[in-house]
Amino acid sequence: MLSIGRFADATGLTVKALRHYDEIGLLQPDLVDPRNGYRYYGPEQIETAVTIRRLRALELPLEEIRALLGADSDSLRKGLVAHGRRVAGEVAEKRTLLIELSALAEGGDEPVEIELRDVPELRLAGLIRHQKLVDPDGTAEMCRIVARWLEERGAAAVGPATVLFRTGDRDGTHIVEAGFPVGPELDGDDRVAVRVYPAAQAATYEHRGSYGDLHRNAQRFIATALSQGMRFGQPIRIEFVEPTRHARVVWPLA
Repeated sequence: MLSIGRFADATGLTVKALRHYDEIGLLQPDLVDPRNGYRYYGPEQIETAVTIRRLRALELPLEEIRALLGADSDSLRKGLVAHGRRVAGEVAEKRTLLIELSALAEGGDEPVEIELRDVPELRLAGLIRHQKLVDPDGTAEMCRIVARWLEERGAAAVGPATVLFRTGDRDGTHIVEAGFPVGPELDGDDRVAVRVYPAAQAATYEHRGSYGDLHRNAQRFIATALSQGMRFGQPIRIEFVEPTRHARVVWPLA
């Protein structure tokens, strides 16, 4: 038999957690000394305790853990899948909140005019890189590389230079995809990938004027769209309709 301290060392749980799990009936000791109340656990309980610790690390509620401990493998899988979907939904909500906070901080709370329109399927020949949020030179270089790649193949873009922005995984950066829309006859290779984004209804904003104001106006667009309860199913993108004076911000809806 293991004392509660040795059992805690063996399982990675704290003594406080073990006492709590005993009180709620989730993991009770094999023996409680009636003279002093000391708890003792059997070696066969270590596996159960480690399972509880792992499931708690995955943020499963204790009541769900209680149900899963005695479940068969199929029920366990279904329970984990359901929890995964819940976590994914929470992550998406937090990501949207962060986007909105950033947009409000950088763009201010002055709304912009948003137009809903149907956008066709996008087949984008492009490169993906980590870049700073505002790096026009970097995205321009990515587009130049793709333009040369198209020229080598005797192919032509079917739309304007397009840049997609995704949530980044480094401080101050985003995952940026930049290139040109192409027709269905063109496939990617090990240099440039061709990715397909399905047709959808999208929130759009027409920016006309200096591109120096584009980032701030894009942030205002994001803040306006989120404040209206819109939810989105694809990365936000900017289409550079004219080289210097006209850009379209497109955010396909979920």
